[in-house]
Amino acid sequence: MKGFRTIIVNSMVAVLPLAVELLAFLDLFDWRSVLPAESAGWFILFIGLINIGLRFITTTPVGQKY
Repeated sequence: MKGFRTIIVNSMVAVLPLAVELLAFLDLFDWRSVLPAESAGWFILFIGLINIGLRFITTTPVGQKY
């Protein structure tokens, strides 16, 4: 996992809204009931803080194991 953690986490973050929007388009999921508009800013802040934390614990270049 070393060298890939940041990419994996950010890939999951990038795919999540696409999946939610696709489900909302298909009327299978109402994302507003899970993440109200007033909470969206806090959610984005949380994602940013996770990314900053991952950058500090990463000790290898992107995509390399050692």
